[in-house]
Amino acid sequence: MMVVLVVLGVAQAALALVMAFSVDALLSTAETVATSTGSAGATGSAGAPDAASATASIPWVGMSILVGAVLGIGLARWLERIVAERLGQDYVYEQRRRLIASALGEVGNRSLGVIVTRASNDLTAVRNWIAQGIVPLATALPLILTVIIVLAITNWPVALAIALPLGIMALLMPFLARSAHTRARTLRRYRGKMSGHIADTVRAGESIRVAGATQRELNAVDRNSAKVVDAAVARARVTGFVRSLTVTAASLCTVAVVFLALVGVIDVADVASIMVLLGVMSTPLGDLGRVVEYRQNYRAARRILAPMLEAAQDLKRQERRRERNWKSVAQEPVPGHRGLTVEGLEASGVELPPLEAKPGERILLESAHPAHTRAVVRNLLGATAEADDEGVSDAGDGIERDGADAARRDQFGDSDPKAAPRESRPREPRILIGGLDYTRAPMKEGRELVGFASSQLPLERGSVRRLVSYRKPDALDGELRWVLGRVGLGPLLEREPKGMKTKLKNDGVPWNTADVTRLKVARAVVGTPPLLVLEGVDASLDATGVEMLRELLATYPGVVLFTSHQPDALVASYRTWQLDGEDDEARDRTARMIDRGSNELLDADEDEE
Repeated sequence: MMVVLVVLGVAQAALALVMAFSVDALLSTAETVATSTGSAGATGSAGAPDAASATASIPWVGMSILVGAVLGIGLARWLERIVAERLGQDYVYEQRRRLIASALGEVGNRSLGVIVTRASNDLTAVRNWIAQGIVPLATALPLILTVIIVLAITNWPVALAIALPLGIMALLMPFLARSAHTRARTLRRYRGKMSGHIADTVRAGESIRVAGATQRELNAVDRNSAKVVDAAVARARVTGFVRSLTVTAASLCTVAVVFLALVGVIDVADVASIMVLLGVMSTPLGDLGRVVEYRQNYRAARRILAPMLEAAQDLKRQERRRERNWKSVAQEPVPGHRGLTVEGLEASGVELPPLEAKPGERILLESAHPAHTRAVVRNLLGATAEADDEGVSDAGDGIERDGADAARRDQFGDSDPKAAPRESRPREPRILIGGLDYTRAPMKEGRELVGFASSQLPLERGSVRRLVSYRKPDALDGELRWVLGRVGLGPLLEREPKGMKTKLKNDGVPWNTADVTRLKVARAVVGTPPLLVLEGVDASLDATGVEMLRELLATYPGVVLFTSHQPDALVASYRTWQLDGEDDEARDRTARMIDRGSNELLDADEDEE
């Protein structure tokens, strides 16, 4: 598409020159005819030429060429706009996917307002630079340079008169660009803070109303909005001057041509043809005036977007490595292992005690700090081990790695030439589910090992069928209907006109909280994964829902990890996984790490803003 744009720019230059030369030829011919007609009248020719003779004297071939050149330029501009939009939209399409991938991979600021701003305003800045910044450079510059080169060959005074104002404009652009970049960064920073504040305010709307602080929050929004307004106006002072500079340069070219005509360097026909060229060049020159603005807005957005997009690429590469490793060695289960093994897992900055559970066991996650429990669930389900390009995981399954390390220590002692001592090596978590290493499993394999339902996380939007088959997209409708009926959603789906095609959005609207929670449980148990993790789901269920969940857990064949304020109401027997440690000192250390981690997270968000 870039090549097409350059070709369109050169084509417009060629057509503009055809127009100019056609106007010159037509006016020269008309002047010759008028001169000869006047001479004939002076020698006594009777009468003025009639309309038929005037029409017959028009050079129709030249007029056809002129009209064809005009229509050709119009067609080229039309195609340029289409190709430019396609180029910009396709590029942003790719970057938007990478941006959301990085957000889902928990890279960067997690503020909803900031993410939305990046996916809209920042990517719009990228699109504008591609479609309305790079495109004028790819089309306008070839057009202008081609015109000036041809004029330099045919009429060098005119080429010099046109090149002089354009050269002055080009010299001023770098200084104006730096100022525009600084002001674009300031505007972007204020706009991101405003978007984040608005998103946080809307989410906390109920507590704001109860506290009677609506007016106070609106005043805070006004203060952030005022900063955005001031920054936008400050940027407009520079970008507006750049645009006016290009318009002024085009007008000075016209003035220079008029001056050359007054001093007799060019005649009337030359003036007309050059004015045609300047008319064709005026629109590309105006487009160049916006290039600086779009370029600096893009650079300001790129400072934050580029690292996130690169992080998305890293996540993609890591996933591909896991897939290759899984196909080679990692999918082989550990002989004799069943159930769940968790070792070396950290959360809130503290290492958790190991856990061994057999199929059919129910394990209650217990902590005095709800935030710590949330961190444990998050780290457990998100634990991954890095793998190199040769298909060997740094974490391994813990068995062969430990044996190889022990053999090397027996041979070399503490001075192992091939490996650092175990103490200096970063500890990787070891999580085995049904004999398979969950930390090395790619996403498609990992979702078959774990089913997860949480009352703390919102539901995605989509049809009921899409949502319930999230972990198992190839599940048959019969299997999905059976699971939905098992969690008590069968009667609700029968009442829905569209059945499983019913659309849910905004965390399950229009269904109520209990029915949405039932849907989450159904999604978690589809395919009967060997590990089922339930995070406080009973708190969002009514009495019949709790009874449904109790019956489901009573017969579930895999390991169940769950959190609940009333565990006895869910399962008949269970073990407790104490997440804070067994003694008071361990519990105090956990509390301190949780507090410190929260403060560091807030500091990181402020630094990024």
